[in-house]
Amino acid sequence: MGGSGNISTAVVKSLLKRGHEVTCVTRGKAAIPDGARALVGDRADLDWFIPAMQAEGFDAAIDFIAFTPEQGRASLQAFRDVGHFVHTSTVSTFGENPEWLPVTEDHPTASTHPYGVQKAALDRLYEAANLTEGFPVTIIKPFTTYGRNRVVRQLGIDTRWLDRIRNGRPILKVGEGNAIHHLLHVDDAAPAFVGAVERARCIGQTYILVNPTHTTWSDVHTTAMDVIGKHVEQVPIDAGTLFTLDPQKFMLVPGNFSRNLLFSCAKLQRDVPEFSPRISLRDGLADAYDYLSSKGLIEDVPPDDWEDQLIAIQQASARQLLHIAV
Repeated sequence: MGGSGNISTAVVKSLLKRGHEVTCVTRGKAAIPDGARALVGDRADLDWFIPAMQAEGFDAAIDFIAFTPEQGRASLQAFRDVGHFVHTSTVSTFGENPEWLPVTEDHPTASTHPYGVQKAALDRLYEAANLTEGFPVTIIKPFTTYGRNRVVRQLGIDTRWLDRIRNGRPILKVGEGNAIHHLLHVDDAAPAFVGAVERARCIGQTYILVNPTHTTWSDVHTTAMDVIGKHVEQVPIDAGTLFTLDPQKFMLVPGNFSRNLLFSCAKLQRDVPEFSPRISLRDGLADAYDYLSSKGLIEDVPPDDWEDQLIAIQQASARQLLHIAV
């Protein structure tokens, strides 16, 4: 389910290399990797979706685009005869204030964000189906992934920060930019899905999928500057200020992107030894930057845009503080 997204594109390519016949259930609005078959339709149309999946008789299915229990209930019918079903969840189900670090699979679900709440409910649906009906599900919970289709900075997912850097314009960071985070390249994430779907012993299991190493957002930004060959100032701003200005644009900032978040992928490494990330942050960002640049996919940032205005305010406030006698 999917096949043209950030992680799913890499997984489809990896499955094809392994010799699998791959069908992508898609609405047909985006290209899928060469060699995969497209089955065009809308999963929301249950009169089409359920009988169409049943008619295919798939050996296994990987779902990248289920977000609600309603979609899960439809999938339980559509894939009731499948040999192995992999559900893509998220570490956001654990919430923004973990009880222990690193977070492991047995951590309670405590998300307050609608996305995490819905995904947690969907996870519980599949877990119950596995226990009561033997539904052959594996749940994989990724954190932040990146690649040619998506680059990320501390303020969120966009390409405009790359344009700012290459043009010598400062960028914002949240606080001191020292919040700990995991960034995993999609080509390193793909073996986790492929290895799991190929193993019956992964049925009934939940796995956290993150890069075993962690970094800080300041280091992410600096690595991108190294790749581009130009270094600019990182100007601090408060997470709450950003969220107040635009809750939609900066929805990830107060929780996921401004706090220290550590996760353990030891269980996944034990059960799926093919999962062994090899792509460094520098190499991954360099590949993404070269690709985006060559395709003209980096957003041009106009003069005096909202980030310039916020930076000017932050810098002026810092100068004023320096003049206050203590």
